[in-house]
Amino acid sequence: MKIICFGDSLTFGYQVSREEKWHMIAEKKTGIQLINRGVSGDTTAGMQNRIQKQVFNTKPDGVILMGGYNDIFFNHSWEPAAQNMIAMVDQSKANGLQVFVAIPPPIHLPVTFKEGGALVDFEKSALMIEAYCQWLRDFTRSFRMPDLDFRAGIDWNDKALYLDGIHQSVAGHQRMAERVITFLKNNRVGSVNRPAIE
Repeated sequence: MKIICFGDSLTFGYQVSREEKWHMIAEKKTGIQLINRGVSGDTTAGMQNRIQKQVFNTKPDGVILMGGYNDIFFNHSWEPAAQNMIAMVDQSKANGLQVFVAIPPPIHLPVTFKEGGALVDFEKSALMIEAYCQWLRDFTRSFRMPDLDFRAGIDWNDKALYLDGIHQSVAGHQRMAERVITFLKNNRVGSVNRPAIE
């Protein structure tokens, strides 16, 4: 089984080695092929522009969609991200894919990174992020879709799980991988007990 992990830097794994990224850890534990198509700095509009080539044209079995934070940071609104996510979900279903919408980890304000800080009000962004993540939950529940909630069961108050308050450290990726493994098992996706072929 092949699933595309599609998103921004939280999917890509900013400044974390390939073997330590959440999708690689989960792939080895489940035997499900998880292909990373995250692009650092991407918005949901950018994701929409590349979803045909990087997802649909590769004929996967499913897709994990996770994006929206960059929309909020730089466009100061979450509503366009919501509309783009709806469009990508609809397009993915139309292409016969299993669709999993991911709810990203929260940002950690005490250590939020300073890069681009003059352009981003992280405190206001944090409030919008909470509203957006609640919308994601409501959206998936309305359509009876399982959501891959990276907030569930993880104490993100531990700053050791972050590199900079937004991007996850190696320890953070381990926690995300554990969440993915549990999610795939609970939703009976593929054969989660078969080890990956090296």
